[in-house]
Amino acid sequence: MIPHTSISVVTGLPCPKSGIWESMGNFKTTVTLFKGEPMPEYCGWKIKWRLVQVC
Repeated sequence: MIPHTSISVVTGLPCPKSGIWESMGNFKTTVTLFKGEPMPEYCGWKIKWRLVQVC
């Protein structure tokens, strides 16, 4: 299920909603996170993540 409004968060902040998150930028990857977990880095870089599916 894709959310109606886009939710994005940067590395280091707590995950606001459990689900599958996709990296924004040139390189794409996804991670599954639970609410409250810190948003991860990608290859050592602080990036922005976008929620693609709510779990």
